[in-house]
Amino acid sequence: MHIIVSLLKWLLGLHQLVWFVAGAVSFSAIVYFYKKLKEINRFNKGSYTFVVLSALTFAFTILWTYDSYIENEVRAANMGLLVFGGLAVVFAIVAHRLAPNNKANEVKKVNEVKVAEK
Repeated sequence: MHIIVSLLKWLLGLHQLVWFVAGAVSFSAIVYFYKKLKEINRFNKGSYTFVVLSALTFAFTILWTYDSYIENEVRAANMGLLVFGGLAVVFAIVAHRLAPNNKANEVKKVNEVKVAEK
C-alpha cells in the first residue's frame, strides 16, 4: 500500500503533472492532425513525420521553458523558446510543404481523363 501511495504522490506532484499534461497534449495534437490530414486527403508519410516532429518539439519547447523558469534560469528559458520553438515552426512549415496539394491532384486526374477520352 505504501508503494501505491508513494506512486500517487509522485504522479500528482506539480512538476510531474506538467510533464504528464504536456505528453497528453502532444499525443492529442498528433492524433488530431492524423485525423485531419486523412479527412482532407492530404496525408502522406513524409508530411506526417514532420507533423509528429513539430508537435513533439513544441511540447519540448514548453517543458524546457517551464523548467528553466522554475530553476530561475531566465536566459536559458528565452534561448530555449527561440531555438526549440523556431525548430518546431520549421518542422511545421516543412510538413505543410510536403503535404500533397488537392488542387494539383484534381488537375492531374482531369488531364488523365482528357487523355483517356482521346
